[in-house]
Amino acid sequence: MKSGRKAVHNRSSPLSAGSVQLSVLQVAPVYLDAWATWDKLKSFGGRAVQQGAEILTWGESLIPGYPNWTSVDTTRNQKPVYAKFWDQCVTLDGPLVADMRTFAKTNNVMMIGGVTERDGGSTYCTLLTIGQDGALLGRHRKLKPTWLERLVWADGDGRGLRTHETKIGKVGSLNCWENWLPLARAALHQQGEFIHVGVWPGSDFLVRDITRFIALEGRSWSVAACGMLRSSDMMHLTEDEFPVREAMLSRQETWQDGGSRIIAPNGDVVAGPLIGEEGIVSAQLSAQAVVEARQMLDSSGHYSRSDVLRLEVSGRDISDSI
Repeated sequence: MKSGRKAVHNRSSPLSAGSVQLSVLQVAPVYLDAWATWDKLKSFGGRAVQQGAEILTWGESLIPGYPNWTSVDTTRNQKPVYAKFWDQCVTLDGPLVADMRTFAKTNNVMMIGGVTERDGGSTYCTLLTIGQDGALLGRHRKLKPTWLERLVWADGDGRGLRTHETKIGKVGSLNCWENWLPLARAALHQQGEFIHVGVWPGSDFLVRDITRFIALEGRSWSVAACGMLRSSDMMHLTEDEFPVREAMLSRQETWQDGGSRIIAPNGDVVAGPLIGEEGIVSAQLSAQAVVEARQMLDSSGHYSRSDVLRLEVSGRDISDSI
């Protein structure tokens, strides 16, 4: 006997949303020139939007550039270079971030990418998340700068370990080697992350294993957003403003070679890797693929055993502002 009841369809559910197109903008900076780098990034972003992108992401500290000079000179030449770097870093209330927000709102696109942020005399390796409406949703400062990065960047905190809503589920992001920190990943897992974005200076060797591992561990979409850096990207700098210029130019031609890629929840590479050149890496990401993969393993759900294992993130409260 038929009940006569009509089926109810949740038209706003992640599965009914179909998919979201994410594009990695793999570009090199105009080294230590924040506005010129943003103009270049914006040009690539405009192309990606025309191709259907709804989420844009890019590499670690692309604005104003990754501090490679720490590996070639640890003398007092560091001082003026750091000052130049600091001068080109962004502030959350500054005009460059405001222009980013305008771009996001105008193009109805979410943006997740790396900058170096200045606060007082210190700098922080920061991941910004900007919503499709131009709202500044998140600022995550790298928890622990790696190796020689500690000559430049201060430690971050737990306030930025948050996920943000997309139409197919939550997206989270981490900077470079903190993607290797099990508890940092777990902090995002426990919030129900469907898409994980790792931003990197750019290295196929560094990202090829961890990006796939994150996909398989979280049964989530896993993105490696990489940058580029070549000696030619530094040619506009003078020796006076960049005293390590000749040391950098003579050391090697390519400092970062990219490696951007997108991995499905089952571990398959669906886009990329893009190595040795600038470009756009895109894929359609669906909630369906995540849910299917999580029937067996769901790190943020039935396989998490929160009654036995719990993670506390110090310094984070849901009411905290960024």
